[in-house]
Amino acid sequence: MAVTKYNIRRLKRLLAMLKENRYPNYPRFLAEMRRQDIAGAYELSARTLQRDIAFLKAEYGAPIEYDCERRGYYLADPDWSADIPFLDDPEMRAAVLGARLAENLMPSPVKQEIRSAVDTLLSVNDKGLDEKAVLLSLVALGSRAKVAPEVFRVVFDAWQSHRCVKLTYETVDGHVSKRLAEPHALAFYEGNWYVKAVSRTKDGQSIPKDKRRASALALHRVRSAEPTGVNFEPDQEIIDAVNRRKIFDFPLVEDIRLRLGPEARKFVGEEFDVAEEKRDGDGFIVRIAAAPAYRIVNYVLVEGGDACLLNHPELAAEVVARAKKAIAAQKKR
Repeated sequence: MAVTKYNIRRLKRLLAMLKENRYPNYPRFLAEMRRQDIAGAYELSARTLQRDIAFLKAEYGAPIEYDCERRGYYLADPDWSADIPFLDDPEMRAAVLGARLAENLMPSPVKQEIRSAVDTLLSVNDKGLDEKAVLLSLVALGSRAKVAPEVFRVVFDAWQSHRCVKLTYETVDGHVSKRLAEPHALAFYEGNWYVKAVSRTKDGQSIPKDKRRASALALHRVRSAEPTGVNFEPDQEIIDAVNRRKIFDFPLVEDIRLRLGPEARKFVGEEFDVAEEKRDGDGFIVRIAAAPAYRIVNYVLVEGGDACLLNHPELAAEVVARAKKAIAAQKKR
């Protein structure tokens, strides 16, 4: 069987289902292919599936076996991966947005494109996802602020193809500006989409790396986006920072010590990297190496008395001031 553009998509989906231990059989595979088809009217014969399995076994040594109990096919060697030239650069860059992101968030046709890219990685990469890929592997159910589809499409394509994009951007205080930006990383962070971008000079020149500053631009504040044919070289430092969830460049407060009750202690590890922890009577004392001031203040307020700052009196004063303001506002209701 010759590997054509038509059956590459089918083989990728079959291999992805095998990698995901979903035990594909004819009804399951047909249902999956129809789900990936925008019209939902995909047709496939049982004989075609059998030919695909025979092809993968004969040509690539795929250890595919049939499980009678689960009534589906599986990989006898879970670590097996196919060295099949399915992967191209655009798919590699798009893939790590993740299958779940595509299924839960993206509209058609982007959903199908990204799902196909993830299938490619699962079928040819034994690690599943490339840790150094440009995109982020993020799971999201939706964006809090609405992003114009045409804006997302242009920014997504520019980022994927490493091309500059012309943006009209409105800040929180209503200031509108136009810029030629290099979109180095796209991120879904705390409910909203951001592009980590470097703006070029007014005459379109790239700023030297040691003088540039990457900004996190909220996509819902982009009023218009226009593609260009101007290429740029992705900055791996910016990409790595975003992959570490460092989206914004907030100044950090160092060596933060908190006394936590049992409830607050349950969640501190989800909010911060805890450097040290020890028992303190019925509670705990934790040390956080560094964190943005606003996050510490918000955390203490949210925990409602179950978290107390032991140092940094300026942060403690901010907690008290905001708590008093909230109490006063409630009393005026």
